Amino acid sequence: MTSKLSTLRVGLCGGGIGGLAAAIAIARAGATVTVLEAAPALGEIGAGIQMTPNVARLLVEWGVSDVISDNLVEFEELNMRKKDGTKVGYTRIIPNVRRELGYPWWLVHRAHLHQGLVDVARKHGADLVINARVSHIDYKNDGPVKVMTEAGKEYTFDLLIGSDGLNSIVRRTILPDVQPKPVTGNCAYRAIVPYDQIRKDPVAKDLIDKLTMEVWMADKAYIITYPISAGKDFNLVLSHHREPPVDKVEEIDMNDLRDTYKDFDPRIKRIVDMIPTAQRWPLLVTGPLDTWSSPKKNVVLMGDAAHSMTNHMAQGAATSMEDGAFLGRCLREVVNDRISVAEAVDIYEKTRMPKAYLKQQVSFLNGAIWHLPEGPLADARDKAMSPELRGEHFLRSPNLYGDPETVLSVYGYDVEADADHALAAYLQGREPSDPSTGTSRKLENKFMNWFLPKSDPSTNFAPKSRL
Repeated sequence: MTSKLSTLRVGLCGGGIGGLAAAIAIARAGATVTVLEAAPALGEIGAGIQMTPNVARLLVEWGVSDVISDNLVEFEELNMRKKDGTKVGYTRIIPNVRRELGYPWWLVHRAHLHQGLVDVARKHGADLVINARVSHIDYKNDGPVKVMTEAGKEYTFDLLIGSDGLNSIVRRTILPDVQPKPVTGNCAYRAIVPYDQIRKDPVAKDLIDKLTMEVWMADKAYIITYPISAGKDFNLVLSHHREPPVDKVEEIDMNDLRDTYKDFDPRIKRIVDMIPTAQRWPLLVTGPLDTWSSPKKNVVLMGDAAHSMTNHMAQGAATSMEDGAFLGRCLREVVNDRISVAEAVDIYEKTRMPKAYLKQQVSFLNGAIWHLPEGPLADARDKAMSPELRGEHFLRSPNLYGDPETVLSVYGYDVEADADHALAAYLQGREPSDPSTGTSRKLENKFMNWFLPKSDPSTNFAPKSRL
């Protein structure tokens, strides 16, 4: 039996998307949650972000989707294109994704997502403290973690979570030798162009007849676009390479941006030329690390602080949100006096570290696929995608946004079910399974329960908590 805490006090250093997701999940678990945000106001910079089905399920469960409402855009289809605009791959999103995975694939402005998370975190009682830049963390002694801010305020927590991103002071404190770095010269521009402006262009307007995601692939460059802000804004991410590699945000000469994409499809070239200003953003990778936690397991990392990754699978923020949801599930069992904080952190690390590393690798590989040079390599990629264009059945595809295995393992992943499984395995000392058949609950869910009615009392195979 664990030593029961009268109240579990959890601190989060960083109030970005991942930190707020964790705040919601952990507050829902029954802990007292304080978020220390260094900025003078809560907000999110940047442009669009994808809320793929693996985290759309969290937005629905937590009620965040109701707050964001129409600013969550569901797109109809994904078109994969060569540099000149020739379509070589295709994924139908509506209705296929909802039908197969049970949740939508949403697109949203980061500011709208962040505000929705703020509202729901406050609704669940999380204390969101601004102007609270952390200056010192005392975690090596027995007992609670003490956190000091630059303003001289001291906080005491049973667990401190580093949700403070790439430049994490929490990571620098417990893992001082770790430094995020660019693994190649790949970096990105981000931009938004209003749909009203595009509609006035006789060439470019053809791209916005429907709400679609478009990808133009080229040698060491690509452009991905999609609608955000209730379909009012056209979001662009423009991938390119630069030597030496970029390790911080840079101001740019807009002529350099336009020159990089001058030979692309004339339709997207017209939109690129509409971009008023942009910055060059690095793509920094952290780890894989040997640990995400302090020796006493009273400080732990999540999100970009632990496992920043390239952006090519749209899983950076999503993986951070999954971390938060998983921690919430584990800390619920601490609140219920079934495991200790250290045990919760250990279960979290053992399950989430390999998952995050998988996503880091898949994200890098998808970028490599999209950056292939014209010639035999790109031709082989395009040929392997061609069954999608003909409506033929296929078992795998280099279009990882539509490849069956990737979609199920990445976008169909249920982090809360994974956490429940890991917790049950720990508490029972073995893989949760049906006592009569011996079949694993995890495999039941994967191969059978996904198509059965969830509320049908006539079957013993309906998904159920094993805790």
